[in-house]
Parts: sequence; structure tokens; C-alpha cells
Amino acid sequence: MREKILVLGGSFDPPHKGHLALFLAALKRLKPGLALVVPAYQAPLKGAPEAPAKERLELTRLGLIDALPARFKRIVRLDVREILSRRKVYTYETLRRLRQQHPGAEFHFAVGADSAASFGRWKNTRELKAACRWWSAARPGSSEGIPKFFGKIPGKMPDISSTELRAMLALDQDAKRWLVGSVARRIQSRKLYGLALLADLKSSLSPERFAHTLAVAGWAQELAKIWGADQDEARLAGLLHDFGRSIPVPKMPAYAAAHRLSVPCREDIARRQPMLLHAYISEDLSKRRGLGSSAVLQAVRRHTLGAQGMTLLDRVLYVADASSPDRSYREAPAIRRLAQEDLDAAFSACLQAKISHALSRGSWIHPLTVSLWNAIAA
Repeated sequence: MREKILVLGGSFDPPHKGHLALFLAALKRLKPGLALVVPAYQAPLKGAPEAPAKERLELTRLGLIDALPARFKRIVRLDVREILSRRKVYTYETLRRLRQQHPGAEFHFAVGADSAASFGRWKNTRELKAACRWWSAARPGSSEGIPKFFGKIPGKMPDISSTELRAMLALDQDAKRWLVGSVARRIQSRKLYGLALLADLKSSLSPERFAHTLAVAGWAQELAKIWGADQDEARLAGLLHDFGRSIPVPKMPAYAAAHRLSVPCREDIARRQPMLLHAYISEDLSKRRGLGSSAVLQAVRRHTLGAQGMTLLDRVLYVADASSPDRSYREAPAIRRLAQEDLDAAFSACLQAKISHALSRGSWIHPLTVSLWNAIAA
């Protein structure tokens, strides 16, 4: 009788109870003699994993092997070859290697519903279909797009993805229900998936400012999803946008001068509205900690005064900050509704509300804001 081998592949960034349910259901359905869990160094169709390879290996061991019933642990192995390669490895390469190692074996490959739906974009799909039998299990809201040749693994899968889980962790939301206990504890102890930044923000900002930061980050992520911006970048920009508020307002001019921040009309701001320096300080603090891409840092810098030529990410953060769910000024609810229908109109409404508020208080208005309004009005 041919040896039956089950392969479970994925980034496992992080591994969650959905992965575990899929693996356990596949083991019960297929009854293999050997099961291999193969974490990717970097999946070809995804960006770089958020957690280091070493951490994902340990999390995978904790969440997908140690969590199994004893009768399955005997046959499960963690295959680390893709991780050790330190490069993108295509699935057909892994299957070629495994078939050489186990000649004559009958291979079965299980993947999550999202990965199965993307199968048409994989490399060498004809070879992949011939190399093994493919299996997946639908989870609520993700059954569409799974190719018909995939076998269906029975059972109700948890409605969670690693992408959603990373967002929950980064926004300080309770994700324990989706994680094996040992995985949750390691993520917490190692401050993975944005927990290190959250700890820094929580210790640096007032409770009210920290709550506002989370509100802006969540709203920016939602707006990015609606308007096609990068959700991870939008969320990170929201988390970083008020980092500079950790510096007391009276000390902001000295910080800007000491670090030679390039701020238009810096002396005027320092004398008239020093609070306006916080966006530039937020950018500088983020940059010094190695946080954020150039696009994220630019959005952080522009979220208060704006600038001509605002990118999509710039506008998403600007609107998210001005209309976040914790904002209670008179126009805020209408702007939040508008932001879901017309981002540019919401951006103009936010700018108008800021200018109107400044005028009502007889405050100085920065030339950047004035020029931005004139450009929009024109």
C-alpha cells in the first residue's frame, strides 16, 4: 500500500485556531501515515511576514503540533526547509522535493480557503494539480472562489484569518479566543504583531490620547479598505500619527529645533501654535524607531497641516484623524458618513471644519493649510 502523506502549508503569521481546525479535520478525514507542516519563509503571493521566521516556527509548533491530540502527534513533523532557504519558495518546488524524499507516496495538500481561492495565480498549476490531491475547508464568508477540484474537508471552520488577527492584535483588541493559549502567551511575552508599539504608545501617551490613537488607527484601516489603500499602512499611520504628543506642548519647539526638523514656518508655529509641531515630531520619533515606510511617515507628517498633492494614504489618515469615532464636534458624524461615500468630499469637509474652528477662535492659520484650501476651492 502506498504511503499517504498530508501536507499543510502556509505562512502561519500567526497560526490560529482556524489553522488548527483545518489540520485536525484533514487528519481525521484522510488518516495519513505522515503529516508535514510546512511554514513558508515568504509566500510568493504575500508580502514579508510580520513575525520573524524563528518566531513563526515556534508559534507553529505550539499552535499546530503541540495542540494536537496525542494520537496525531506521533505522525506529524515540522518541515523547516522553506524557512531555512531564506527565500520565496514556490509550492511546486516543495512538492518536487517531498516526492523525491518519499518516492511512490500518495500526497494530499491542505490549505485554507483564502489560499485555495488564489490557486489560479500560483506558479505551475498544471504540475501542482498532478502532483497531489488538494483539500480545503470553507469558513463563513470565504467559500467563494475555491476551485472545484479541491476536495472538501468536513467541519465548521472558525471565521478568522491571520490578516484579521494581526489587525486585532495591532489595535489592542482581545484576540485570545482565536489563539491556542501557548501561542497567545508567546505573542504577548515576545511583544509580536504590534504589541511592542502598543506598549510604547500606552506608556508615552495619556489614556485619552491613547484611546484616540486606537480609534484613528481602526478608522483609517476601515477607510483604506473602502478606498483601496493599503490597510496595514493606514493602520500603522493611525497608530503613529500622535506619537509626538508624548512631548509636552511647551517643549515641542525645543525638540523641533534640537533635531533640526524641516517644518515650514517653524518659528511662526513655535511662537503662535506650537501644537502644530506634533505631526513633524511624530514622524521623527517614528523614523528614529525604524517604524513605517516613507509613505506612512509622509502621511503622519501631513495629517495636521496637509499639503498639496496629498496621496490616497495621506487623505485617508487626514480624514480618519479629523473624523474618528471618538470625535464629537458638530460636523463629525456627517463627515464620518461622507467618508464612506466620497473620500475627497470628506477631506474637503474636514479641512473646512478645521479652518472654521480656527477662525471662530481667532487663531492663526498656517500657510500650508491656506494654500491647500485655495487649491481645493480653485
